[in-house]
Amino acid sequence: MRKLRIKSKLWHLTVKNTKTMFRDKPQLVWLFGYPLIFIFIFSLAFGVTGSRAEYDVIIFNEDIKGLEDPEDPLKGNASLIFLDIIESELDEFINIVGTQDNFTRQEAEEKLKFEEIDCMMIINQNFTEDFITNESPIVNITTIPDEVVEGIMYSIVNQIINTMIINKEGAVPAKVNTATIQNTVKLTPYDYLAPGFVIAGVLVCISQFAGHIAEEKQNGTLKRLITTPVARKDILLSGMIAQLLVAAVQTVILLILLYFFGAYFHPNVNLLMLFLIPMLFAFTSLGFGLILASIVKSEASAGGLAWFIILPLQFLGGIFFIYENPVQAFVPTSYATHAMRVIMISGQVSWEAIGIDILVLLGFGLGSTILGILLFQRKTAIL
Repeated sequence: MRKLRIKSKLWHLTVKNTKTMFRDKPQLVWLFGYPLIFIFIFSLAFGVTGSRAEYDVIIFNEDIKGLEDPEDPLKGNASLIFLDIIESELDEFINIVGTQDNFTRQEAEEKLKFEEIDCMMIINQNFTEDFITNESPIVNITTIPDEVVEGIMYSIVNQIINTMIINKEGAVPAKVNTATIQNTVKLTPYDYLAPGFVIAGVLVCISQFAGHIAEEKQNGTLKRLITTPVARKDILLSGMIAQLLVAAVQTVILLILLYFFGAYFHPNVNLLMLFLIPMLFAFTSLGFGLILASIVKSEASAGGLAWFIILPLQFLGGIFFIYENPVQAFVPTSYATHAMRVIMISGQVSWEAIGIDILVLLGFGLGSTILGILLFQRKTAIL
């Protein structure tokens, strides 16, 4: 019976907090209007992109002799000479973004599919041997489905090899095999940023929840609730549940808007996980809001101080900029944004792909919530 009474109190408090939030019309406009305007502006800003200034290429050097005996100027380094010409003389046109040391063939094909690179080049395993024995040195290139890119890459490779053999007696012209990858998806900067927009929208929970608790302090509601037979944690948890309901509505609206504005969704995207990750991050955000609410005394101060948390989480978490920095390991936003990009763009939901992100977000959420509840146990936290 006692457990039922506790659950009943928690339920009634949750209903009360939800009604309070939805009753405040200006607050609702801010809560839903900010992320909507945010997405609209970024859609206009990043919806159109220009062309690349150079061609990004991944090269796989499978030339056995060229790799085993790179010091022999006559026999061992035909493929290395080929690569050296590209790196030293054609660096303005060709940007080697990786080799077999950095990528697998499958990873390179995946990058081609999403047009993150323009070409995958494979130097045949008998390249040096063919060069020595006056056979046609073979290079296989696979490009994005663009005739201009295909033609340019063919011409460059063919010209380099023919330049190498021009003074060699009995040499045979190169054999450059070309192919284009099919069913590519050209991702724009907007497509990469779009998953983070959902996380940015959910971040408003920090300001909203801290402001709600601060308002309850300011008007004395929280102080009166403490005098009733209701545990402080139930009061706080009911507020968090109410805010999670609001965040759920926010997330659905944001995802629909992203689809409407043309953001890329993988054909096999898992919509449930696309919804649950923002919810998990909302839980983390509410934990930060709870910590903030235990410190501030008024709604105005809560709203202002919240941005000292929100802005670092936005900019250091890779929402607006895709970069790698050691600081990101300590920013929960980076894990939420990464998980959203993997799910939305790559269509992956395996534990290997997003498991770490889920664990870290859960850890941040539990840690911040427990800390916030402990801080609220202080008598001064409700005054």
